Amino acid sequence: MGKFKKLGIILTSTAFSVGVLSPMAQASANVKESQERVAIQVASTETKVSKSVLIKQLNTLFPNKFKFVTEKDFSMGEAHYFNDDKTIRYELSFHKTIDGKDVYGDFTFKGEDLELEYFHYQPANIADALYPVKYSETEAKKIAQDFLKKLPNTANYKLREDNWYGDFGFSFSRPLSEPITYSFTYSPTHDGVPLINENLNITVLANGEVTDMYRSTESTSKATFDNLDQKKNESDILTQVRENLSVDLRYVIDTNYQTGESIAKLAYMPPSSFAGVHALNGQWKTMNGFTSEVPKEKEVEKLASQPLEPRKKNVTVEEVEELAKSFLKDDSGKSELKIDSINERENENGETIYSVNYMYHIKTGGYGTSFEVNKATGEITEYWDIRRDFIETDVKVQPIAKDAALAKAIGYLKEWAPSYIHNYSKPLEDVIYDKDSERYYFSFPRVVNGIAVVGDAISVGISADGRLSSLNINNHKIDNWPSVNKAIPADKAKATFNEGLKLELQYAKQDGEDKHHYDLVYSPVYNGSIFNGIDATTGKWLHAADDAKGKPAISHPKAGEELTYLLQQNVLEVKDPANFNADTAVNKGEALKILVKSLSYGHYDFSPYGRGDEKQSFNNIDKKHPLYGVVEQAVRMGIIQPGNQFALDTELTRQELAEWLVRVLNLENAAKHSDIYKLNFADASSIKPEYAGYIALASAMGLMDGQQNKFNATGKVTYADLAISTVRLAKAVYEENNGRHYYY
Repeated sequence: MGKFKKLGIILTSTAFSVGVLSPMAQASANVKESQERVAIQVASTETKVSKSVLIKQLNTLFPNKFKFVTEKDFSMGEAHYFNDDKTIRYELSFHKTIDGKDVYGDFTFKGEDLELEYFHYQPANIADALYPVKYSETEAKKIAQDFLKKLPNTANYKLREDNWYGDFGFSFSRPLSEPITYSFTYSPTHDGVPLINENLNITVLANGEVTDMYRSTESTSKATFDNLDQKKNESDILTQVRENLSVDLRYVIDTNYQTGESIAKLAYMPPSSFAGVHALNGQWKTMNGFTSEVPKEKEVEKLASQPLEPRKKNVTVEEVEELAKSFLKDDSGKSELKIDSINERENENGETIYSVNYMYHIKTGGYGTSFEVNKATGEITEYWDIRRDFIETDVKVQPIAKDAALAKAIGYLKEWAPSYIHNYSKPLEDVIYDKDSERYYFSFPRVVNGIAVVGDAISVGISADGRLSSLNINNHKIDNWPSVNKAIPADKAKATFNEGLKLELQYAKQDGEDKHHYDLVYSPVYNGSIFNGIDATTGKWLHAADDAKGKPAISHPKAGEELTYLLQQNVLEVKDPANFNADTAVNKGEALKILVKSLSYGHYDFSPYGRGDEKQSFNNIDKKHPLYGVVEQAVRMGIIQPGNQFALDTELTRQELAEWLVRVLNLENAAKHSDIYKLNFADASSIKPEYAGYIALASAMGLMDGQQNKFNATGKVTYADLAISTVRLAKAVYEENNGRHYYY
């Protein structure tokens, strides 16, 4: 999202630029932080699975579905396993062009039984999956259920109707020229109780095609389970949780993923010290297992009481290169480090960052990624150690103690990022040693006004032998932090939590020595979601229980369905849908926003710290203008042309809308030849020649309708008119571009 500027330094002949998947900030203290998953290649001599074997397995699972794909069309990827899962995966794929349209499929098979773990299929024609839909969500659910039955060992899978694997309240717009999809999540069960954190997701297009499946489940053939008949009464456990429930005042970072802007909310959050209660013995479930004592919340304790000096001010690219060579050196001698390039970019906070792209070359290939350094301070802001993924060793290292690992993590921060740490606290949650990755993962939350911030943290990984394995600094630039004085009393928030608290019975796999046993756990759900909080300034839930039910419909005699569709897809913004007057004329600024959002993914990357090639196309719309990103994206898409001024508040006319629609379809050159078009409208003589071609094309393609045999070129465009044209345009974009082109 930041802007990139290529420096005058390419350190090898390889133009190499690979992004790094950094450890993500915890969505909740109850969830273990995600780490980068690295695929490790398996030599061809170590496996006997061939392409023909995979094709046979595919045709067994999908009889007659892929008969149009020959064996030559298929490609087989390299067998691999992951750093946290040694089960070998095999990949099969194909890509064909049929009648000018791309058709492709990707499949991943897992283990000796070649269990289908993942697939994605792009059919030749998905026009029927665009609005208006051919299959409803209810009909698609049945299709998904029928597909599930065809997969082996899924008889005990149950559709999750709750918000356990929801989107955590994030709303995104998507191009309406993309197919409408329905997603269904199933969890394996034992005695009817779902297994937490294990699921199988199926995606169905609105034309009835099953196009995606991903399975994240484990074999339970050796598993043991707590006896369901021995569970304690739910009401007793609910009373236990309510009596010991505490609430914490936190700042929560809320990011608008369409504009890239972030704001801070003051919120009361549920306790992070426990994630549930054992259903058999009533013990508290924590990150480190179960305990009979009520888990206590930790207090904020800053890593440094005063600001520390930066590591080195205003570093040069040459100094960063020297730092990289020293910091990334492989002391094992099993690889050769090469710094491929160093890029300079500006991040969301306006800071200049060096991105160092590098690779370790070994006999069988290479492993590459990047790390980042703050130019002003010379400090490392993002790093992931990939050396352990190719340095094999049979030596088992006894992990250092947790306190020793924490001391190491703080020591590394003082060494590599000292100027940041006075704004961060020691971890507030328990930390565990992850045996799969052989690392500790620490999250140091940011502190503002003495309050911890959810969504901003420094993440540090420490390997079993005490080495720094990862470092990532999150520090959103927030101008306004709500005053603590505006918060409602904690007792009032606690009462709301208790009222909205329910328990969900789950089987949770043990993280201890017995990795085959599943404990029966009552997990807290707060107003319908495991991740929830209360806005401390309003007393309302951050995520309402009825959010998943969708937005209300907009009533209109000719455009009600289109308006409702745009509202549901986050293209149309209406505060009061029940009383919305869709016959109101729409101004150019609002019309542009609707068109741009309907044809793009919504993040226009034109923030004040954007991509580095920003332009100001109109004198009256600078970077601080709320519609700057929309206008610049519209220019980029060719809808409008740069000029001196752009009248955002002027009502859009029908002839202007016709011009915009035709430009989206890249038919402007054809529209300019106005003399070749014959307009059959009664008011054709009043249409200006410069608009005649646009109106003729927009009308002929069905993008706009006449009114009583008149076009009314200078008439105003209403929200209802725009909704109808927007939906029709989306389908025309798909058909004109064969579904291959979307605006980003």
